[in-house]
Amino acid sequence: MLYAGTFKWVRIGNVEMKVVDNTDQDQLAGSRAVYYYYDNYRYYHLYNAGWHFGTVDWVDETGTNWPVKVVGTATAGANENITMPIADDEGNTLKQYVRHQPPTVTVNGEILNDPFPLTGDEVNPEKIPGTADLMMESTVNTIMGVTLKQKVLAWSSADYDDFIIYDWTFINNGNTDDDPDIELPGQNLEDVYFMRMNNFYSPGRGSPWYSTYGEQIGDSLRIMYGYPARGPDSDYDDFGDPDKSKDFINRPFYVGEAFLHADKSASDKSDDITQPQMTGVQTVEIFWLKFEASSHTPSELANLYEVLKYGFGGPLFNLEYQTENTYENTYHSFRMDEQGYKYPKEFPWWNWRAIAHTSSGPYDLAFGDSIRFVYAFVMGTISPEKGREIGRAWNNGTATWDSENNLPPPFIDHPDLYDNDNDYAKDCWVATGKDSLFKNAWAAQYAVKNNYELPVPPRAPSIDVQGLPDYIQINWGDESEEASDFAGYRVYRSTGSPDSSFTRIFECGGNSGVTLTHSFNDTTAQRSVAYFYYVTAFDDGLSNTPSPNGVVRSLESGWNLNRTRAAAYRSRPAGTLETIRVVPNPLNVNANNFPGEPNKIVFMDIPGYCTINIYTESGDLVKSVEHNSGSGDEVWGGNILDLQTVSDSGQLLVSGIYLAHITDNETGDMSVTKFVIIR
Repeated sequence: MLYAGTFKWVRIGNVEMKVVDNTDQDQLAGSRAVYYYYDNYRYYHLYNAGWHFGTVDWVDETGTNWPVKVVGTATAGANENITMPIADDEGNTLKQYVRHQPPTVTVNGEILNDPFPLTGDEVNPEKIPGTADLMMESTVNTIMGVTLKQKVLAWSSADYDDFIIYDWTFINNGNTDDDPDIELPGQNLEDVYFMRMNNFYSPGRGSPWYSTYGEQIGDSLRIMYGYPARGPDSDYDDFGDPDKSKDFINRPFYVGEAFLHADKSASDKSDDITQPQMTGVQTVEIFWLKFEASSHTPSELANLYEVLKYGFGGPLFNLEYQTENTYENTYHSFRMDEQGYKYPKEFPWWNWRAIAHTSSGPYDLAFGDSIRFVYAFVMGTISPEKGREIGRAWNNGTATWDSENNLPPPFIDHPDLYDNDNDYAKDCWVATGKDSLFKNAWAAQYAVKNNYELPVPPRAPSIDVQGLPDYIQINWGDESEEASDFAGYRVYRSTGSPDSSFTRIFECGGNSGVTLTHSFNDTTAQRSVAYFYYVTAFDDGLSNTPSPNGVVRSLESGWNLNRTRAAAYRSRPAGTLETIRVVPNPLNVNANNFPGEPNKIVFMDIPGYCTINIYTESGDLVKSVEHNSGSGDEVWGGNILDLQTVSDSGQLLVSGIYLAHITDNETGDMSVTKFVIIR
């Protein structure tokens, strides 16, 4: 693999994704990292992905005829001698444009937001199609003489923050290298196919099932998706990965790639609803599919092109196609999850993972012609609140489901995958993630059909949070008020984790009856508990265009733009050496004394400016803490910034008795107190 790979992160919605200038999404390059925010869980959801672009009877610069020519990044790595990112006049191979200057996020004086701008970043709404909050773009030349123009778009508002759109245009311009000279003038390409491949990371304990929608006439969406399978070696129904220790459903995720647009031809730019004309699933370990094609033998190239064209039927794989109500000249394998198998590993072709494939074509591209494809990475799941409710009920044996059976095909074919009514109810709730996935995919499709012109809320304000004696103060800027339909602000709070469930605790402006302000004192916060906040701006809804569901309503800025990722704590005024307390004492890491912070100790009612030296019972110094906030509390082992009760050398403190020597820096006096750690 020859790879440089300049990349940037999309981090403005529920989905985080690394975008690479050469389009690579290979796990070896690190570009597979895709996360989804769900409570305090952040997981990979794309093991790797890639693409092939193939044609026949291609003639290179030396006049040599190639019966088959294929370029792309495949799933096992990009070769920048084959797919070459092209720098602009300023030397940037990947540009990022944002609609607004990102908000500044500060907690107790610490700036938490990503630095902006970095190289290639620019606030320039004129460059961004429609109303997207962010666009990244790159140009990739290929040795085929086809240039790929990549655009990646994302939104931060609630209706559109569960997908990221990739808008790709392939141009047959004859440029086979990284300079502007044209090496193949006048070349025409015939029978061109474009393939996408996705190896969705296992959303649960077993390998994922794959399925599709959109092969049949009348379908309203085109999507390849994955969802959890029960672990074949599990002794209980682990669909969705229920966590018995936390009363929680850990991984009820549905993940997919929705195909949103394919040109009918180089001259007809309307959407061809019969594309992709091929869908199918196969093992990950097929060399000539897995790797980019520059080193393939002629027979391997022929095999690859046959899959681009026909999928997994025919003499190579001899799998059956769907025939009922499908479009003419399409080649869709039977859906993986509808073939009667109980577990993915039971397929005869199974190795260790599977890859989902889609292919669109054939296209003829004369010299200068282009063809455009648009797809989206999409996710869906039950809410964290529902995950807790169902996880708790399932653990107690009381889960219920009152609607129709919505379980996926393997559970219909093999009802022994769930052991009782309690399992059945839990599984039906997890399966509603498909509804969320499809809803989000339809929203992405709506965006494309409307030229990315979506109704959007006012921009999110900058936010400053300070933990003070007796309350936590949240302040925010006024940049949201530049929107003509701006109405007010809302403040949200979570406890113990920045990725947990947030609750609205304050609203001003609009119809709230509270005068517009830019500050709120959270007096309900409990002492020394970790709190996280974000502030949204909302509009009056009077001038908004309809949302994807057709409803016109007030819109609110997204939660992820100014969410604090470091904890703020309500403290108390400074104490004295005579009032010092250590809480909890003893520290039992299994006692859940502070939500989300099992290793935390708080030195309470201490002098406002003091030094805390912590020793073992035998007199070894393990930690020195300078307390200079002026408050009466010092947190050790708290959330995010200091994750564990560790020594200065980074070692986790073991069970035992410890001595805290606390010196008042203003008087020089000292006090000693004992505390116990139990692990």
